[in-house]
Amino acid sequence: MALWNVNGEIVYSDGALSVSNPPSNLWVKRHTYEVPYTNVGKGGFIERDGKKIHTPSYIEVHPQTTHDDIVVKKNPFEELFVEEKTWSFKSASSDKEYTVRYNKNGNLSCDCWGYIAHKRCKHIKEVKDELQEV
Repeated sequence: MALWNVNGEIVYSDGALSVSNPPSNLWVKRHTYEVPYTNVGKGGFIERDGKKIHTPSYIEVHPQTTHDDIVVKKNPFEELFVEEKTWSFKSASSDKEYTVRYNKNGNLSCDCWGYIAHKRCKHIKEVKDELQEV
């Protein structure tokens, strides 16, 4: 049960999406509606003049749209006074540069392969050692 954007056309599928006689230039992606942040979360739906409308954004949506198809934009003031601290490390084996930063949960994360694969790396260890010295 989802909305799909199939070559620019919004299509509802109750199960697995199937396209009969697909063209060679077919592209498909999940369709969502991005709505502004408000104090009512994902809002609701009303019907007006035979059309389904999302409230409070008053965007016309596909008749089969559910709250799963609504994406709320981040609160614009959520990170206004948060200074993002990052640490950069040059790779020892290539010309890549890795960045350690705090993630949304307040934990350190790194964009190197070691962290991505194992959730630990020498870059985070070095940052933790630096932070303990302060």
